[in-house]
Amino acid sequence: MIGKLITTAIIVVLAYIIYRLIVESIIKTSNKLKRPIKMPNTLRLVVGVIVALIALMFIMDVWGKSLTGLIASLGIGGLIVGLALQEPLSNLAAGFLLLMSGALKEGDTVSIAGYSGTVRGINVNHTIIETFDGKRILIPNRTVWSETLTNYWPSPIRRLEMSIGVSYNSDIKKVVQVLQQCLEEVDLIEKEPNPYVVFDGFGDSSINFKLRFWVKRENYFDAQMALAIKVKEKLDSEGIEIPFPQLDVHMKQ
Repeated sequence: MIGKLITTAIIVVLAYIIYRLIVESIIKTSNKLKRPIKMPNTLRLVVGVIVALIALMFIMDVWGKSLTGLIASLGIGGLIVGLALQEPLSNLAAGFLLLMSGALKEGDTVSIAGYSGTVRGINVNHTIIETFDGKRILIPNRTVWSETLTNYWPSPIRRLEMSIGVSYNSDIKKVVQVLQQCLEEVDLIEKEPNPYVVFDGFGDSSINFKLRFWVKRENYFDAQMALAIKVKEKLDSEGIEIPFPQLDVHMKQ
């Protein structure tokens, strides 16, 4: 009995050491190849599950238990267990499909099943999403695989729009020129692809334009703020009015 316990302890320790060596080797190799692992937490989980299952088989052998015999001995109970595990197993399979396809990576900003946030990892049963307001959402992998997935940052840059309305008394050509200068003078806005100004229609109280520009992920909020300040200052200095909604009321005598 003591010998079996010691052997079991040795197997557990060796399994942990092997797990660490495998994970560290994969990460070091990928870094040398300049292709860093995009989902390190998920990698650790997958390797850990595989090593743990192999270790479990060795431990059962030490104790004289056969995995095949154990499954056969379960009988009807095994059928019940199998049905109970149907959903977890489908989530496990979906998780591997997500990893193989590369549809999700840790750090991606996505929208899945009505939830938006940052992917923190894919575990055995769930995909972990951290919402923008700090909530932690666990979405079943099967749902993630079957639902429509929106990735807000599939590339390092993303196009944004800003709407601007100016007074009907304004010189349209001058307005377009000033707005284009604003886009070119804000350093946080990418200059390739080129930012540009488009006409957006005649509104009830203003002539409307849209500023379309590209920004890097890390500059998402700062670029919008810098552009808003630049546009307001530039229009004010040029005497171009940004009107507020107006309503003419005619009173009958």
